[in-house]
Amino acid sequence: MRERVKVFTFVSGHGETVLGSTQEDHINQWLESVEGKLVQMTQSESERSGVGHHVTICLWYVPEGSGTERVSTK
Repeated sequence: MRERVKVFTFVSGHGETVLGSTQEDHINQWLESVEGKLVQMTQSESERSGVGHHVTICLWYVPEGSGTERVSTK
C-alpha cells in the first residue's frame, strides 16, 4: 500500500478561536514540506466538557514517487 495518513488533533481552550490558530500554521507547514498527492481529507469535531472544542483532521496522501496514481474522492 502506498497511501499514508497524517493526523492532526487540537483542543482549543475556552474563548480561544480555532480559526487562525497555531494548529492551522502547523498543518500548512506540513503541507509545504511533503511532496505528493492529496487523496482524501476528513474532519471531526466535538465539545469536550470542561476542556474545550476538540478537532481532528486526517489527510490521506500518496507520497511523490510512489508509482501509484489515485483519483481524489470527494
